[in-house]
Amino acid sequence: MDSEKFVAKTYAGLEELLKDELVALGATNCQIGTRAVEFEGDMAMMYRANYFCRYALRILWQVQEFTFRDNKQFYEQIFKFPAERLMDADNTLAFSVTMSGSMFRTPLFAAQLAKDAVCDRFRDKFDQRPSVDKESPDVQFHIHIYNNHAALFLDSSGESLHKRGYRVSTHPAQISEVVAAAMVKLSGWHGECDLIDPMCGSGTILIEAAMQALNIPAGFFREHYGFERWKNFDRRLWQRVTDEADIHDDVPVNFYGSDISARFLGMAEANVKAARLGDFIRLFRKAMRDTQPKRTPATLIFNPPYGERLDMEEIDEFYKEIGDTLKQNYAGCTAFLISSNIQAIKHIGLHPSKKTTLFNGALECKFLRYDLYAGKR
Repeated sequence: MDSEKFVAKTYAGLEELLKDELVALGATNCQIGTRAVEFEGDMAMMYRANYFCRYALRILWQVQEFTFRDNKQFYEQIFKFPAERLMDADNTLAFSVTMSGSMFRTPLFAAQLAKDAVCDRFRDKFDQRPSVDKESPDVQFHIHIYNNHAALFLDSSGESLHKRGYRVSTHPAQISEVVAAAMVKLSGWHGECDLIDPMCGSGTILIEAAMQALNIPAGFFREHYGFERWKNFDRRLWQRVTDEADIHDDVPVNFYGSDISARFLGMAEANVKAARLGDFIRLFRKAMRDTQPKRTPATLIFNPPYGERLDMEEIDEFYKEIGDTLKQNYAGCTAFLISSNIQAIKHIGLHPSKKTTLFNGALECKFLRYDLYAGKR
């Protein structure tokens, strides 16, 4: 089958993880870009990337590339694209544009021109124009313009791939599923010891860790993808790709989560149930200082509050308590935490053996590793 060009989008700092994941899935010519990885493969590879990638936000299929001198030439090039292969006149579409150094005044103007070109092609061919639906289009086009060069993409994912489909309850300061999956991967934990989240909120880190340990595909609980609404959607091929999943029945470790808030714990319980992971993840209502491992060694991975809702004195004291609890209750374990509050981190009073920069949404964070030894090292 012909090789097509694709772009997988991700968060800053996760490009390398995503590239490794795509290579493992069979992608070729993988090139790291800014918050993105370009790769090549067939349509099965596009389906595979959507279904299995834990670190991707969306998969774009490049369907056209051209240079242009002016508005007229830009319109003509988009008009040439055989959009009728992917949609009918009674389907809906939407265009989004990102650009730099372009002759267009605004991305909105370029998107309007491109939309007109596709709709005019349909009117000429079928005497009917598709309509625009910005919320939930059947076909979402994306154009990237750099100077006078344009690339036309189709968004194969639909909703962002961080929406795995298991989250039925939403925490006010939740971590993205993609970032949670990356934290588990970057910790180096491979299911060889118990995993603990002593501030589990709505349970995202525990669920992502259990999904990795059990080899459950990232998209296993999702009901919809953008490509399912295209005319060229191959249902048999999609079935073959999803059948490639090799899900384990069991793992020899447990996952423990706790939170001081009954409300958040209720959210975690609802999400764990939706992910059908109740046999693996045990949840308790406890303050962090009252937690300890059932057996050692264990790995802790957690996302404490960053202090957006606490005053400075409280947050410093809170992080000091985290450090004291790690020292006193978790000797022989390894702890990983993420925080954007660099000042508060200093109050943990432990020296991190590793620091990685990650982004939780727009917040630049440090992902820190602490090796916890018994007594004084």
